[in-house]
Amino acid sequence: MPKSLAFTICANNYLAHASVLAESFKTFHPEVLFMVALLDEPSSEIDYSSLPFDEILWVHEELPEVVQQLRDTYGIAELCTVVKPLLFLELHKRGYETILYIDPDIQVFSQFSEVFEALKDHQAVLTPHLCSPTGEVGHPQDKDLMRTGVYNLGFVALNMTACVLDFVRWWDKRVQAYGYHDLKKGYFYDQIWWGYGPAFLDDVKVLRHLGYNMANWNLHEREIRDDRGRYYVNDKETPLRFFHYSHYKRESRPTIASYNQNFTLENRPDIVPIFDGYDRYLDAMGYETLKSLPYAFGTRPSENSAAKERPPYSRIGSIKFHTKQALRHLLLGERK
Repeated sequence: MPKSLAFTICANNYLAHASVLAESFKTFHPEVLFMVALLDEPSSEIDYSSLPFDEILWVHEELPEVVQQLRDTYGIAELCTVVKPLLFLELHKRGYETILYIDPDIQVFSQFSEVFEALKDHQAVLTPHLCSPTGEVGHPQDKDLMRTGVYNLGFVALNMTACVLDFVRWWDKRVQAYGYHDLKKGYFYDQIWWGYGPAFLDDVKVLRHLGYNMANWNLHEREIRDDRGRYYVNDKETPLRFFHYSHYKRESRPTIASYNQNFTLENRPDIVPIFDGYDRYLDAMGYETLKSLPYAFGTRPSENSAAKERPPYSRIGSIKFHTKQALRHLLLGERK
């Protein structure tokens, strides 16, 4: 089996979430090393040796120039996604051939057997936000999710082949330049660029298994079935692999995401047990203490409003291509 690793990225104030992810992932994948990439400085309030990670990577030490150059350009959520492609490249340099990225606000409920099977003969595995159309009422609808990308980059699994490395180098250039959350300009973190994944790469697996990346945006097509503590989606043939608690703030219950107008814990009793369990898990990982810790890098919300003028180009300049040869230069990381 290729040397494998799974990782997440966060600041100190999100370590309770990342700890839930790490412990739940390792429960079902003890053979895969799990790393947290911390985009922060060490805090005297945290005993890092007690955390359930196989390894901690300090991003400002691994990528000092990038963090220093971009710390005042992006907010912390943006910056955590901007460094993601570079971390894939750095981890590959350490000898990892198969790398999974997983968002910190995810809990794993069973083994990723379909992912590792797909990676035997695919370059990448993506999960779509939706596997069927939404209704015409409320928010988010399928038309809304088009702005944020067909695929959700809270999860992506890569075999670091030569072609994938070329794609990741291009992805890195794009997110360093345009890794904003600015929907009016068509930017959405690192995620939007993977819409090109199946076009630029030959062997991308779009995993339509409904047990992966279940989240507030696809509840119209998925319902939890509880079989004595084992969770399934819609029927007992589809195990819940992981739930993505994106935008969930426990202080706002029964709301599950501020933008979701369709579903809450009041009208979806099937998801209440896994949200209750997640809250208890966060408590056990020190959520109340960690959530208020200040972070060292990235602009604060008041400094990073949508009205702030964005630079038209990054330090890497404008990249244009009109021919197949120019595209080759782009993917290989060469400038014309």
